[in-house]
Amino acid sequence: MTWLRSIGSSFKIERFTNIAKDSLWQANCPLCNRPADCILCKDCDRQITAYQSPEFLQKDNPIAPEIPLYSWGIYDGALKRAIATCKYDNHPEIMEAIGEKMANTWQRSSITKGIVQRYKCISVVPIPLHVNKLKSRGFNQAEVLAKQFCDLTQIPCKPQILQRIKDTKAQMQTKSVTEREENLSQAFTAPLIKTNYRDVILCDDIYTTGATIREAIATLRPRDINVRAVVVMARPQFQR
Repeated sequence: MTWLRSIGSSFKIERFTNIAKDSLWQANCPLCNRPADCILCKDCDRQITAYQSPEFLQKDNPIAPEIPLYSWGIYDGALKRAIATCKYDNHPEIMEAIGEKMANTWQRSSITKGIVQRYKCISVVPIPLHVNKLKSRGFNQAEVLAKQFCDLTQIPCKPQILQRIKDTKAQMQTKSVTEREENLSQAFTAPLIKTNYRDVILCDDIYTTGATIREAIATLRPRDINVRAVVVMARPQFQR
């Protein structure tokens, strides 16, 4: 019976150790600082999910009829706060959490299957940050988002295809469509690299006027790289 009590005691110690370790290493939610089993706590995850767009495919064709725009959410409320927290409070893991939601929506959608089937050699290209902003922030939120999206959808991620060479100011600081376009003019370059991925999906966190996306498309076109779709985390519900 002594050996039985000894085994029982060791089980209790091991169980206590595992509980203590789980409690010690359990991360807090970056949005509310409460304990979370995943990146976000259940309450914050629910609030963000409430801002998922009713239609993944944006039917107004804001870029061009031949280039579909897919937006996972509406840029407002909890989702807008989550994006700001990610970018300005150094929480790139928020992009990973929402990138998983984007990937799940993409995989469940019947309208996205045709893109991958039609363009066998397609990749995802995140909108890049200028090196100065990248050093200041420490990460490119669009690239974090794209890599999580690609890990789950198994579409290759190719951030090296597009680079930002102009240190532009934030688009929210511009006051007109003309100023936004001038701000982004010649902001990107497409390096001469050997790649079989001539068909790409652009990925960004927010789509507003489309000036950034249009400039990226114009930069890639002379390199014979064709943008077949754009996928973003969020878009304002009411466009100007």
